[in-house]
Formats: sequence, C-alpha cells, structure tokens
Amino acid sequence: MPGKLMTQAELMAWEQKSRRWIFLGLIGMITGIFGFGLLTLDISYRMLKRTPVMTEAMNRIAADTRVQEVLGAPLRTGWAVTGELEDLPDQGSARLEFTLMGSKGHAAVKLRAEKSPTGNWRYLLLEIKPATALAISCADG
Repeated sequence: MPGKLMTQAELMAWEQKSRRWIFLGLIGMITGIFGFGLLTLDISYRMLKRTPVMTEAMNRIAADTRVQEVLGAPLRTGWAVTGELEDLPDQGSARLEFTLMGSKGHAAVKLRAEKSPTGNWRYLLLEIKPATALAISCADG
C-alpha cells in the first residue's frame, strides 16, 4: 500500500523545519571550528608566557620602580603574545611582543633576547612603551 502523499501545507512546514535544522547545524559547525581555533591560540599563548625568557622578563619589569610608577601594580600580561621563540639547550633567540597592564594604565612591550651556551638569557631589547609616558628600557647594559 503506497504512503499517503503530503499536502502542500505539510510539505511547506517540513521544508521550513529542514532549513532550520540545516541552518542550526551550520552555525554549530562554524562555532565549533572557531572555538577550537581560539582554544588552540589560548594554549599557545599560555605556553609562551610560561617560558623562562618571558618569566625572567616579567620579573625584571615588575622589579623596575619606573614601570610601577607609570603602570601601577599588580602587573599582568595581555592575552596575546606574538613573535618568535627558539629555545634550544645551548642556544636560542626570542623576538616577542605583548601588552602589559597595571592598575594605572597599559603598555606595549618589545623583547629581543639571545640565549648563551650557559643557558642564561641576555636581553638586547626589553622596552616598555606606556601610552602616557616615555619608553622605559629594562634591557641588559
């Protein structure tokens, strides 16, 4: 026995439901892709912030009284850290840029460093550029 044919109203209702599910599926897929991308970026940025070169740089910056006067305390890094980092056991180089925020303001930070064979980082450039003051250098020498 053949199935009952749909009326035009039933067919239009079914088509509308189908479009809605397709639209919701596409939105879910796009959200998932962007969410995975953001999660990957967040993990990468957190890993960069925990490297020895970043940890030492943040300790130097936080210990500088000029930075505390301009930016206030506590200091924290922004979400993104951009640049390049090569950290091998006997050599390495870092070219990083990030944002620094304190209770009084924010600043852009440029970091250039080289790693010696002994494992110590030498900061060629560690410049803090506050939005409202002159640049402050915390580099070696």
